[in-house]
Amino acid sequence: MLDENLPTFYIKPSSDNPLSSTIYLSQNGAELQPEYTLRHPDPKLPASKNVYAVALYDSYNPEVLYAEVLVSPEWTQPTLSAAEVRAQNGIPPPPVPIVPQTFTIQLYNPDQQVIVRQIPGTWNSSAHWEFELPQNSFRVPSVSALDRSQSDPTISDVTPKINFKWKRDGKLSKDITCVLAGKSTDGRKHKEPDITVAMFKGGKNLTIY
Repeated sequence: MLDENLPTFYIKPSSDNPLSSTIYLSQNGAELQPEYTLRHPDPKLPASKNVYAVALYDSYNPEVLYAEVLVSPEWTQPTLSAAEVRAQNGIPPPPVPIVPQTFTIQLYNPDQQVIVRQIPGTWNSSAHWEFELPQNSFRVPSVSALDRSQSDPTISDVTPKINFKWKRDGKLSKDITCVLAGKSTDGRKHKEPDITVAMFKGGKNLTIY
């Protein structure tokens, strides 16, 4: 059992809206408090067809949008043999969706795009998702007009980046763990160990270390 003093978010579906879920926060053994709201678009709308979308809003001010994701698959026409074409009576098969290997999380205030990439597994490692964030997201307050004219750290190429990975705990497990990727200290031979920063259990509880 995880330490109840750690901040943990609990995702609970809304009882009156199947397209919405409330994210509650508990820390130091305190009672659950609503923090965010997850909203999915109405699947009956034309714009929602064949896409996955979700948005994160403030729980108390439903007009405040923090982040959103939109994933649209690519489509390909399967190649059939002559025998398969005859079996289909010459009717072309429906196109097959291809799940993209990357998707983008759009963050707001400050605006920032986080690209999440899927890294295929190898013989000695499992597949995982990785992304990077700037070490600094907000501009340091300054009275200098020159400082205020500089680009925000989130879009500056010189801002140091921090790499993260989401890894599944096992092939049959629904639990995934987010780690801060260790940096190489001597080429590829020596590497700092990964540091666990969060655990997402069963798609319901997210604990931050």
